[in-house]
Amino acid sequence: MTAPYGRRRAIALGLSVLVVTGVFLGLGTVRSASARPMNADGSTAVAVTASNGYAFTPNAIEQVATNSTVTVTFTDGSPLSHTFTIIGREGWMIPSSYSQSELDELAWGSSPAHLVNVNVSGSGDREAATFTSPGPGWYEFFCAEGGHFAEGMYGFIAFGMNLPSNLSVSSPATGPGAALFIILGSIVSLVVIALVLGFVVGRREGSKHEMPPERLGYPEPPSPEPPLPASQGPR
Repeated sequence: MTAPYGRRRAIALGLSVLVVTGVFLGLGTVRSASARPMNADGSTAVAVTASNGYAFTPNAIEQVATNSTVTVTFTDGSPLSHTFTIIGREGWMIPSSYSQSELDELAWGSSPAHLVNVNVSGSGDREAATFTSPGPGWYEFFCAEGGHFAEGMYGFIAFGMNLPSNLSVSSPATGPGAALFIILGSIVSLVVIALVLGFVVGRREGSKHEMPPERLGYPEPPSPEPPLPASQGPR
């Protein structure tokens, strides 16, 4: 007779697991925040810095001249090695789930061939490279060093146009921020609510099916006798 109670507890626990799993899967695919675009005004020179916190400055570049020779100057403003790699596939975002081997193929492989790949090796290092810009369109750039893309080191560049309004990239992260605490707090609240509802529903359903003591083989406890009136008490 306790089966309905057990089933409802299992359902409540299952819902809480689904809620947590869904939230974390959603977090794994989020790649947007506020963009800080730099308008190059048709210039054929682009300067980019690798900042502390796994970020490019700027991380959104617009209106770069089309079909011309573009010079990229890449400066390392962090103690780590970095690359500035513009992938050769127009209008495409690198999936967040890409493995390091797939990122290496984008940086050093031939399918698709990158537009430019500049490497710097530590604080103060500065390298320059030139490439021929394509026609109007936008492309993603990223750092191909192990783990840097997953940390948010990527951005977008547009040739002969502005970046689409739905493209945005993360600013350098210096800490978890309030948004993370809000998300985690929401997760905890949802789990607690699911568990409490499961417990309450289970208790209610379980009480409907409780057997009286005599059905379980136990004598029913005697009812207490009412107290005697004061006039009839012992003398």
